[in-house]
Amino acid sequence: MAGMRTLPLLPLCFAGALLLAGAACPPTPFEAHPTVRVTLDPAATFQTMQGIGGSAADEGALRGMPEPDRSEVLDLVFGDLAPSVVRLKVRPAIEPVNDDADPAHVNAAGFVAPSDLLWQMAELAQRGDPKRIAAMWTPPAWMKTTNQECCGGTLLPGYDAELAELFSVWLGALADAGTPVDSLSIQNEPEAASPWDANTYTPARMAGVLEAVAQRLAADGHATTLHGPDNAVANFVPIFLPALLAQPSAAARFEAVGFHLYGSTFYPDSSTVAPDVEPVAAAAPPGMPLWMTEFSNTTFQGYGTHDEGVWQAELMHESFQAGVSLYAMWNLYRPGGPGEAAIVIPTTRGTPGYTITPKYWTLRQYSKFVKPGAVRIGATSGDPDLLVSAFRDDAAGQWIAVAINRADAPRWGYFDGIAPPGPPRVVRTSASELGAEIPLDATDRFGDHALLLPARSVTTLVWPRD
Repeated sequence: MAGMRTLPLLPLCFAGALLLAGAACPPTPFEAHPTVRVTLDPAATFQTMQGIGGSAADEGALRGMPEPDRSEVLDLVFGDLAPSVVRLKVRPAIEPVNDDADPAHVNAAGFVAPSDLLWQMAELAQRGDPKRIAAMWTPPAWMKTTNQECCGGTLLPGYDAELAELFSVWLGALADAGTPVDSLSIQNEPEAASPWDANTYTPARMAGVLEAVAQRLAADGHATTLHGPDNAVANFVPIFLPALLAQPSAAARFEAVGFHLYGSTFYPDSSTVAPDVEPVAAAAPPGMPLWMTEFSNTTFQGYGTHDEGVWQAELMHESFQAGVSLYAMWNLYRPGGPGEAAIVIPTTRGTPGYTITPKYWTLRQYSKFVKPGAVRIGATSGDPDLLVSAFRDDAAGQWIAVAINRADAPRWGYFDGIAPPGPPRVVRTSASELGAEIPLDATDRFGDHALLLPARSVTTLVWPRD
């Protein structure tokens, strides 16, 4: 295979002088495996990263956990994981009934403070300062044609201003608490009448509502930007996006194209992200960022396995190669099964315990090291089973590469193309390691450029820059 050969990495005692003297050499401590050349190309630059993280949309369940488990989960998902984006849920319970039938006037007594969310945001602020984005799954039942939050329906005619009022009050509550929302999507998956809290729009109807929201945010002085359309199936974006951007107030505040990957990307298949993202990129105005705001394994296959974690890393790699600048998994924590979250918490309030899934560790290989402002650079690998994404971070003075060995056997990776002043920091997740720091004197390292990549592993290398 081009770029790959089997090379026993021999210790330096095999130098010519010792061989001429007939000296015996002790056994090498380095394992012999195929070697793969990985070339980083700083001259080839692509998108600037804006965030890597996930949703934090079950704040009530998290708050209901007993201590010390609750604080441990908070420290993991908002501290150790170091997400640079967190996605929040706009809950319709903030306005259980119409406050006063006058959307131009806010009757404070008619609104309920989102206390669980405000608690979570205060805890988050103690551990980090990620980009905060938000989405609504459904308006309140009294605003909808079906008079229920579940399973679809749509906003009643004439209620655009009422919904805009709700958004403004919700955003104001978070801003007043010192944790303002950076960007808002007015509807999660607008084409999907899902069997949970869901709401649908036609493109034209969604555009009208978005314009009403944009005008209200401007009138009330909110700095929050807009993104969307947050379609479940990326191929719907070209249908919805032009209608949204045709609205003048909405277009002026529109920051990014948001979408999900539930169209054709399913475990355990891979190499399917590019066809999903291509129509999104084609529909987006030049230079507008692409945000992948939700994806989870919906197949019930491989839940909680190491292979599922590696597969998630492959999806992230392919998303970045396709031009995605923000990646938010579903979910950082969640009550229920392991396929739903990085950390699974109990479904019953007050129940102790939690489970860290392999997806936590493979997400961490990116989220902890690839930060907003980092620019993706070129990276080529001599083995199709060794996937590498690379970045230049000017603010941190670093080069970063994330290498995924998706093969069932180890590889030696030889990284070149840059001339750092020192060896890389190496952090690795494999079937037997969870975010392990690989020391300089480890036999998995050979000089400053060669590194052993175990089977089915994800490895992050961070080099200093001059």
